[in-house]
Amino acid sequence: MSILYRLFFARRWWLLLLPVVVCLALIVVDTRFAYVALIVAMAMVMISMPILYYYALTPESRWSILEKTATITEEGLKLDFSSDKMSTHVIAWSDIDSTTAFNNCLILRFKKNSYTFLAIPLTSFPNEDELRKFVIELRHRINR
Repeated sequence: MSILYRLFFARRWWLLLLPVVVCLALIVVDTRFAYVALIVAMAMVMISMPILYYYALTPESRWSILEKTATITEEGLKLDFSSDKMSTHVIAWSDIDSTTAFNNCLILRFKKNSYTFLAIPLTSFPNEDELRKFVIELRHRINR
């Protein structure tokens, strides 16, 4: 969820602050607008929560939290899940938009939606050389 929050609010942070700033500016007219500003701030948080949870419940988000093995193939990134409930899935190279490092994860963003991604923990690589090779190969395949 922290990755999703960062992706969502990085582009739209000003939309959440705008109503609060307007109410705070109106405090000059009447001090009760301070209460209105607090109410509006809470309403904006409550409105943004379902949107973020909607994106968190997409099938792509389950790929990030389930135990898996990722393999680079000619068709795409092959995900083999250890769970019996999830089958093997191949993410086509044309479906991946970009890669980004975020805290302790490598984030693969998909073209399908700007808020769908696959998080691969950096600790899943035995050393930095393997991580570097994986990222170079991914970027090479994505940019074809």
